[in-house]
Amino acid sequence: MLRPLNHLVRAGCASAPPSVAGPRIPLPAFARPLAALAKPRDPEKPLRPASPWILFLQDFRADQSTKLKAKEVLSEASKKWRGMQAGEKAKYEEPAQALKAKYSEAMKSYKESGKQDAWKRDPERPKKPLTPFFKFMEEQRAAAGNPKEVVEITKSAGLKWKSLSESEKSRYAAGWAEAKEKYAAELQAYKDSGKEAKWEKRVGITALKEKMQVRIASKARTQKAKDANKAKLQKAKAVEKAKKAKETEKAKKAKEAEKAKAKKAKEAEKVKKAKAAEKAKKAAVRSKAKAKAKV
Repeated sequence: MLRPLNHLVRAGCASAPPSVAGPRIPLPAFARPLAALAKPRDPEKPLRPASPWILFLQDFRADQSTKLKAKEVLSEASKKWRGMQAGEKAKYEEPAQALKAKYSEAMKSYKESGKQDAWKRDPERPKKPLTPFFKFMEEQRAAAGNPKEVVEITKSAGLKWKSLSESEKSRYAAGWAEAKEKYAAELQAYKDSGKEAKWEKRVGITALKEKMQVRIASKARTQKAKDANKAKLQKAKAVEKAKKAKETEKAKKAKEAEKAKAKKAKEAEKVKKAKAAEKAKKAAVRSKAKAKAKV
């Protein structure tokens, strides 16, 4: 009845009730792609056992009498768990302790077998030689009497290293160039042998690289489409702007032509009126002269 809920643990179910574990904090946007492409888990690594809370939650979910909606289950289960007496919780704590002990033993065997290290790093891959500074660091750490001193030495190592004379540093630099050259040759031979590719395929790194390439290609296509759409919009805006400018210029010229036409018509009317006035004046003079002649 109290089987481990490893499938719930793998699915991301909290190992403690919500009130204890706290709310789930979503990953920031920039971290999601990295989390999605995390290195696969070693299938030989022992699965972490279910906690007392997870075992209780299994029973709570199995109890059909609750008739709760999925989103209400965790909240109600948490309330019930907090209200349980120590004796009631023992029903789940004792099996959980037994599972934990079994898991610890399995993990110990897993680590001692070298499988954990082999999953993290190919044992056949050449080891990078220590730089002069890290040789110095190793020596300082070895001389440390306790963990606190190691921390302090690590913090002050840079300053101590800078304070060393060139002759003192040469003791740590001896053989570094040769070791570096030898490592480069061994690493290239390791890669050329196909061992690196084989190990990466075994632990899932090859699949991750392929996924990353697919994502990069997809992102490039999306960006290309965005750029093309942006260029299209910019071109459309430029065409519209040019069209409006042309229409504005045309309207301006039409207005100027209308204005010039009105001015010309006004001047013509003015000339016409002046001629009419001159003609009337001459007629008056003639009429006056004619009347004077009769007298």
